[in-house]
Amino acid sequence: MQISKKADYALRAMAILATLPPDRSLQAQELADTGKIPIKFLEQILLVLKRGGFLRSKRGVGGGYRLGREARLISVAEVVEAVDGELLQFLEKKSYPDFPGAAGILRCLAEAGEATNRRLRETSLEDLIRPDTGDAMVGYGI
Repeated sequence: MQISKKADYALRAMAILATLPPDRSLQAQELADTGKIPIKFLEQILLVLKRGGFLRSKRGVGGGYRLGREARLISVAEVVEAVDGELLQFLEKKSYPDFPGAAGILRCLAEAGEATNRRLRETSLEDLIRPDTGDAMVGYGI
């Protein structure tokens, strides 16, 4: 199972922005180039993230995008939910057929989904970038 491309691209963009100093922003094209994200797709994602309060934007010279909250206060789960609407779910219980072992399969996959989603909720953008930035300041802008 993989996360959607939309969630992947949103996480790439947010991680890149989390590394910026508080007074700096990036234009969409710079963000697309850095994260290897198709610009048209990124523009749609940025709009969703901005509406969700995860990003702030400024038009004109020196404009661009930056985080709307501190990186430590934005979880991976929040970003995924913002663009996909829900976290990971391996199977839908109500449409699953009844057969010997079905309950065990459902229980196992539900537990795996819960563990995965718990990890996504507990991991912040700051956690994602810490190995790459060392002791550098984690970006946040208003």
